[in-house]
Amino acid sequence: MSKKTWKDHLLSSGVPLEYSVIRIFEELGIRDPAEYRYERTTPDGLSQVFSVDVHAKKVDPHRDLHIECLVECKYRHDGTKWIFVPRDYGEIFSQGPSFANLFVTMDQCCVDRKFDRSVLEKFEQTYPLCARGIELLPDDANPKTIEQAVQQLRYGVVAKAVDAIEWQIFMSGEDSRTPMYVIIPIIVTTAELWRLKIGTTVEDIRNTEEITTVADPHDVLVLHQKPDNLNERDAKDRFKKELSLFQNELDKLLKQTNNYNLDVFSGNFARSTPSLFIIISYKRVKTAMKNLHSFFASDHLIKKREKKAKR
Repeated sequence: MSKKTWKDHLLSSGVPLEYSVIRIFEELGIRDPAEYRYERTTPDGLSQVFSVDVHAKKVDPHRDLHIECLVECKYRHDGTKWIFVPRDYGEIFSQGPSFANLFVTMDQCCVDRKFDRSVLEKFEQTYPLCARGIELLPDDANPKTIEQAVQQLRYGVVAKAVDAIEWQIFMSGEDSRTPMYVIIPIIVTTAELWRLKIGTTVEDIRNTEEITTVADPHDVLVLHQKPDNLNERDAKDRFKKELSLFQNELDKLLKQTNNYNLDVFSGNFARSTPSLFIIISYKRVKTAMKNLHSFFASDHLIKKREKKAKR
């Protein structure tokens, strides 16, 4: 058995990968990307501090649009593979999710404007959809790595959504425009990314020695994983705990924009958000982030909100 060197231990810590990702965001003009820390109540009722590795925020002051990237970094040694099963995008009544769901858009408190999510749909063919993944090591398998990254991001997105709503309430006066937020959950890894070919069977895998026979390599994938019942309960509890003091004001805003109240909004959010996570190979981070940020440069992304008819 080969002895690990200082280099192996340092890389395995994940610190160099996090630093490298931060440098990439800085090269893209993002100021002060850093760890995002938040509090969450543990199953035993205690408040504990958790974090997401990198939070990178880009602000368009002309539209008061805040693009918030939450990034979990997973360093893996050469030869490690992440393999996912394939999925397809679909419309609202089909089995597949909408690509626009990758972007957690916070415009519910903006009475005069909203996101046109259809603008984002045209990019979906560039980013293959997948579900349920496994990490394969050269001589073992690890089912926990991907799930841990997803859960960290899931809790982080909920915490960041609460932060966004609190700031929107603060800025919702008559003399100021309510800011709009987009939260994007991202996993960056040095592992190889593979997606099984559609229709691959157990027999196909047993009868081949080469992974390329049953799977295709990718640099970017979108993972579909809806919140489970525990995630849903946690999100509802967090909205209730953090926003109950603003409920009357929030109910008024949400009535104007969507004809519902905070309880309905938090229930809908908790059941479905976040459901999509973008997974990016480290070697493609800079290009992928340029592309993601370019999506929001469209003049058609934000449109006037039509007033809801009173019931």
